[in-house]
Amino acid sequence: LGGTFFWRVMPRTELLAQVGYRRFDYLESNSTQNSTETRYLVGARWEATAATSGTIRFGQMKKDFESSTNPNFSGSSWDVGVRWSPLSYSVFDFATSKHSNESTGIGDAIVSKLYGVTWNHAWNSRLRTQALASYRNDDFINATPLRVDHTTTFGLRTDYEFRRWLRFGAAYTHFTRDSTDSNYDYKRNLILFTVGATL
Repeated sequence: LGGTFFWRVMPRTELLAQVGYRRFDYLESNSTQNSTETRYLVGARWEATAATSGTIRFGQMKKDFESSTNPNFSGSSWDVGVRWSPLSYSVFDFATSKHSNESTGIGDAIVSKLYGVTWNHAWNSRLRTQALASYRNDDFINATPLRVDHTTTFGLRTDYEFRRWLRFGAAYTHFTRDSTDSNYDYKRNLILFTVGATL
């Protein structure tokens, strides 16, 4: 459940207040992971010029577990997204967020911080490319032993419209995860080739 209140303070600028609520119920009868999560955020949404727009939200999150064996926790939370279009055919998207995720079996929950940038560019009416880079920090709450993962991602993608109804694509993405538990360290290279057709 959630709701957002917007207050227009300028023709292209709005202040906002947002509340979000989530409930997690696990099917296992002996699960200690049943919980509720609330987020309270304030911020702004704007379109300053034709080249710049964005939304920023900052606030607090709180996770309450039904089981007394899992300590509750709270902390800061945010969602920021900014788009910069220096040219009509070239767009940069900057994003950062902090939120919680459900446990993967290690710890009670995961608090994730994400920072990323994506560049989309149309070289002509048929050829488009995308470049991206991101960094993610995952903190496993109440994990024993302590576990924190740092993941970096770099990627390139290109799409070529061979015909109005036929498109070819290729993408390369590199992932690196560095964890305080070396058993979870890994590097991965992903290569994709795609074909898209419409009738």
